[in-house]
Amino acid sequence: MTAAPIHAASFRAASFRAFTAAALGVALLTGTAAPALAQATGKRTPLLIEGKTALHQRVLTRPGAVLAASPGGTGKTVPPMSVFFVYDRKEQSGKSFLEVGADSEGKTAGWVEAADTIPWRHTLVMAFTNPANRERVLFFKDRKGLVDLLNSDRLLVDAEAARQQVASSAVPADSPIISAEPETFIDLQKQFYLLPILEANSTVLKSGFRVRTVRVASVTKEKAEPLAPTPSRRGNPEAELADFRSGVVFLVDATSSMQPYIDRARTAIEQVFQQVEAAKLNDRVRFGMIGYRDDPQKSKGVEYLTRTFADPNGTATKSAFFDSIKGVSASAASTRAFAEDGYAGLEQAIRKIDWKPFGGRYVIWFTDASSREGTSPLASTGLSTAQIRQLALENRIAIYVLHLQTAEGRNDHQTARSQYERLSNFPNVGSLYFPVEAGDAEAFRSQVQRLSELLVNQVKTAQAAAKPDAQPATPADDRMAKAAEDVGKAMRLAYLGEVQGTKAPAMFEAWASDRDFRKPDIASFSVRVLLTKNQISDLQATLRKVVEAGERGQIDPGDFFNQLRSAAAAMGRDPNRIAQGKARNLEETGLMGEYLEGLPYQSRIMSIDPDGWARMGVGEQQAIIDDVKSKVALYQRFHDDVDRWVTLHDKASAGDAVYPVPLDSLP
Repeated sequence: MTAAPIHAASFRAASFRAFTAAALGVALLTGTAAPALAQATGKRTPLLIEGKTALHQRVLTRPGAVLAASPGGTGKTVPPMSVFFVYDRKEQSGKSFLEVGADSEGKTAGWVEAADTIPWRHTLVMAFTNPANRERVLFFKDRKGLVDLLNSDRLLVDAEAARQQVASSAVPADSPIISAEPETFIDLQKQFYLLPILEANSTVLKSGFRVRTVRVASVTKEKAEPLAPTPSRRGNPEAELADFRSGVVFLVDATSSMQPYIDRARTAIEQVFQQVEAAKLNDRVRFGMIGYRDDPQKSKGVEYLTRTFADPNGTATKSAFFDSIKGVSASAASTRAFAEDGYAGLEQAIRKIDWKPFGGRYVIWFTDASSREGTSPLASTGLSTAQIRQLALENRIAIYVLHLQTAEGRNDHQTARSQYERLSNFPNVGSLYFPVEAGDAEAFRSQVQRLSELLVNQVKTAQAAAKPDAQPATPADDRMAKAAEDVGKAMRLAYLGEVQGTKAPAMFEAWASDRDFRKPDIASFSVRVLLTKNQISDLQATLRKVVEAGERGQIDPGDFFNQLRSAAAAMGRDPNRIAQGKARNLEETGLMGEYLEGLPYQSRIMSIDPDGWARMGVGEQQAIIDDVKSKVALYQRFHDDVDRWVTLHDKASAGDAVYPVPLDSLP
């Protein structure tokens, strides 16, 4: 298998950028492998990828692959798509064999025939996006069957009929379709799976539209089932949704201007709580509250930066909640700037609240100011808008923002709007940003109450939600209600996927479209890169060096690459690659780890060259430096997120555990 050639112009098509990148990322290895290296201790190390100095060869096994004690010998069949490091290669009786091991620590497991494996150069994989508000992905035996359906005048009708056939295990033998994505969401943290991308093609349909078709393989931790259509739903959704619970955390800007709004929010929440208790939903809807101000060590009279007043896990009753939030009030002292350290409060809501008991996970944030980006000298998190949003999405949390557009903040309104629209953008739904014009306190109270009631109703009607026909239609012009309905559906599908243990479809290789058939602007997959703990640590250290070089280079733009040469030498990498004429941009300097070199994705950092840096204004240079700083902070959060580290093989070492880093989070 050879990946289809893709021209550079394709990278400019944002809709397909990630999958174009992934197609090249899994090209077959070529050439003769170098002999296995021996460390000073005598411990063996895997073979290196040709041309690399630290990146090891790995393979995924095909169905039927046999692991034997010697080349061509008898042995045991290993699960399809098991991940192995390659330690040696031998030719015997006209066949090629690989000596493999489960980890990179020197312990080998045996030999497999090379023809029964797929070389895996880069750990680029796809993951399903939440299926709410889009059609489920269909998988095809071959590319022709997929393209023929895409060109059909009956595309939507035939596609839905095929999904029904898969759901009832009644797919005809001559059908081009072999499986379908489950109806419920598959959480990588709960049911880890791999969808390595083996090939990608850009196809122009008869309609003139261009689509991306991808050939993927599927692997889960469990032993693979025979190739067959997989029912899309298991269990009893109605009964399971009866246990669906929601946690709603109010994130409160508790700075000096906010007292009128805090008072009205308290009134609105009290009215909602009365409805909750009347409906006996206390154990199914829980409320919490977090306040934020400023760093008390740097702002005289300010008592705290962030404080959890009420944790939804401990506020089962109205009295318990309101007893907990008695101390929520606006600060008597002013903070250091109009923009506040709101992301500190949001990070506390994301990381310090135990969200596991809740299927619905919501933050309702109200503020009259923008938030300090991570690169602000007054910010405590180091996280930018994009990075804090990514943390929320990784934890399946929806962020609603009620922005009080007061007269005092008129010069900040546009900044805040742009920031919060990006922050609150929920996949396949859109922005959950709701401005309160003129900062009208009574209008704000009404919005808090209405939004809270909508989220409560998501729980109240959860059982009926398993039967879409039983739900009343939402008026098209009611944006808040429509957003709450769409986000609620995504939350329910994620919850059902978790309680049902939904797994990826059981197939080996198949073709699919990366876009929704009905709504081509909606992505069916996200692209992830599996990085080990050591690689993430190395990436952090490297980017810190880039930041240092960039900041010095702002003083003397011509010295930027000299600084990178010094950084490469300090990190034990080849500084000669940075010499003039040998490195045209940062990607070619050798400073970045080999696990990123050659990844054909759009990167603002990797394409920087000396002349381009020198031509940039100070503002543009600073924007690049700021973005890198924010990513360094995000990688630290990934490193600390112990629940999401995954071991690909039962016998792999702890150092080979991987984190599924979103492609967009790379530098």
